[in-house]
Amino acid sequence: MSCALRDLPEGFMEDLTALLRIPTVAAWAGESMEAGAQWLAARLSRAGLAAQILAGPRGSAPYVYAETEQRGDRPTLLIYGHYDVQPARREDGWASDPFIPELRDGRLYARGTMDQKMNLLLPLFALEMMGGACGFNIKFFLEGEEEIFSPHLADALQLYGDLLTSDVCFSSDGWQAGPQTGDLRLGLRGFCGLEISLQGAEKELHSGTFGGVAPNPAAALVLLLSGLWTPSGKIAVPGFLDGVAAPSPAEVALASEGFDAAAWRQRAGLSPNQKLAVPEAEIPVALGLRPALEINALDAGGYAGGFRSVVPSRASARVSARLVPGQQPNAILAKLDDWLRENAPQGYDIRIETMPGTAQPYRLSADDPMQRLAAQVLTEVDGRAPRFTYSGGSIPLFGQIDELLGIKTIIFGFGLPDGNMHGVDEFIRLSDIRRGLAAWRALLSHPTLPR
Repeated sequence: MSCALRDLPEGFMEDLTALLRIPTVAAWAGESMEAGAQWLAARLSRAGLAAQILAGPRGSAPYVYAETEQRGDRPTLLIYGHYDVQPARREDGWASDPFIPELRDGRLYARGTMDQKMNLLLPLFALEMMGGACGFNIKFFLEGEEEIFSPHLADALQLYGDLLTSDVCFSSDGWQAGPQTGDLRLGLRGFCGLEISLQGAEKELHSGTFGGVAPNPAAALVLLLSGLWTPSGKIAVPGFLDGVAAPSPAEVALASEGFDAAAWRQRAGLSPNQKLAVPEAEIPVALGLRPALEINALDAGGYAGGFRSVVPSRASARVSARLVPGQQPNAILAKLDDWLRENAPQGYDIRIETMPGTAQPYRLSADDPMQRLAAQVLTEVDGRAPRFTYSGGSIPLFGQIDELLGIKTIIFGFGLPDGNMHGVDEFIRLSDIRRGLAAWRALLSHPTLPR
């Protein structure tokens, strides 16, 4: 489905490129976070909503809240999104500056295009295009820390719970399966993470003078981390899988329906014969319905300035877990901490720090009334019924707003899986904008909640 700039509503690209130019990287913090929040609040106000900046708990990025006129005869729909993005630098391999949007061959390249600044603007423009024809009271709640797992979100939800009270939440953070194939998530995995450091000598040592005798924390850390898994690749931490039930046959069938292993390998940059941790038929089940434990980063010594023949004084790693129902982030963190300390090699000082932010596993039935409405809308827009899948990712809001405020969340984002979210040369297609606007307009035009 081709799309040209002239097919988009007036001002959409101008607004999107302006927002993309603000480097709202939560991991970097700084003044750009405030600038991004202020830009969004001003844009929501310009659309006629009552918008305000909400101060979060101390140390958090600001939250943005906006609402239409709230009428007692309408259901209330809360639209969630996040304006923060992943770090990006030109030297990472980008073809252009990641914070200077560039349109090439019907694709807009910049950090945050798909994840998720286009998706922030879609419901706003849909509202403007509809005039007063919206069937809901609308509330927007936008945060600036999702990419660092929302460490202050639970406190913010408790602080502003009365303001956020709604019948349902639609998350604009998400994507669709294909150009004309929708994707509605029935669940997301939870998340927690740790940083582990081993300290050897007080300083780096010459590997000729001290090598083979002095403690090497890099080698020790590699050996320690390798014990997290059995030789066959199973997670070896005692109690990690306690409470985890095997996926049901119905869940396996639903997760596997329509899965294309070759296309998945291509998106991942994996060759057809590259060995995986599971058989190809189990990929969608392993990604969405089973827990995982991964090493995300390793640091020791250094490559700067060429080869350095040293024994590092310190080595560190970041390890994270993706969780399924039956697992609690804090309990898993405790099990990992205990195992690492019990198995740490002698002769090293070990330091373990919990990474800020966790996410609960989340599930929502395909029979939920708002899931059915979302499926109806995507069917109208795409001309075919959407898939129902289980996502391997994590969004902290879903479990927290369900637990604290009793609000269920539907994922209703646009873009396609090949858009390089979190990676180099992130992009959206112009056709993603047109499709997303059509879907949001169809959704917001419904006058009542389905029963």
